[in-house]
Amino acid sequence: MSIELRNVSYVYSKGTPFARPGIKGINIRAARGEWLAVMGPTGSGKSTMLQHLNGLLKPDSGEVLLDDTNIHLSAASLREARQKVGLVFQYPEHQLFGATVYEEIAYGPENYGFPAGEIPEIVRKAMDTVGLSYEKYKYRQPYELSGGEKRRVALAGVLAASPEIIVLDEPTAGLDAIGRQLLTETITGLNCAHGKTVIWVTHEIAEIAHLADRLLVLNKGEVVVTGKTREVLTNPIMSELGLDIPPAVAISGELGARGIPVRGQPVTLDEIGEEIIRLVKEKL
Repeated sequence: MSIELRNVSYVYSKGTPFARPGIKGINIRAARGEWLAVMGPTGSGKSTMLQHLNGLLKPDSGEVLLDDTNIHLSAASLREARQKVGLVFQYPEHQLFGATVYEEIAYGPENYGFPAGEIPEIVRKAMDTVGLSYEKYKYRQPYELSGGEKRRVALAGVLAASPEIIVLDEPTAGLDAIGRQLLTETITGLNCAHGKTVIWVTHEIAEIAHLADRLLVLNKGEVVVTGKTREVLTNPIMSELGLDIPPAVAISGELGARGIPVRGQPVTLDEIGEEIIRLVKEKL
């Protein structure tokens, strides 16, 4: 299932003295199974763009297309979009409202008319996918959980509705190293093993630079560059906008500036390490 924003613009507080542009003329398309990373300075329109993907916001102009069908064409198409495009907010407390973890995760399947007898197994499977024990957590209250546990419950709630597209707004922000690894591994499995489309907004591209097929950079509500992740990371626009790049990319750039050619556009420390070893061996 593909998703596309076609010339989408949105103005906050339109028609008032407080009107301000959110996004302007956005054109992006993510194909089935693709991993699209999104970066941009604070206030660049990243979250506004994401909220258009499942109809939380409606464009002032342009179209949001799910498999080439406008999601705002009818109530039915909008309902389908909200099931097929699962959005995980940056702060999980913004989307957790169930009295228990079970109720929280079961809400989506119940709301979308899944057979009642299948819902317990759907909840169990979603919890297993994100690494939460069904027996241990099903009766826990969400507000009692740690930040990482809340993030996984929010993701399980999204997965329980069987989305084809998973949209994540800075999902690892505030998590410790173990939590970040668990979440990244979960999404990687869904992308690689199940063909889920992933759209991941981040300020720290290093953790997914080797996973994302493409990188899109926003600034002031507009797309300023998009392309293969490894190529965009070497674009001067990254430093111009003050965006972080992986250490491997910085090292590669420094070597290149010193006249030492580096192969393969490395983005991980393992990749640049292997390349440095190769260069040293060539000098011996």
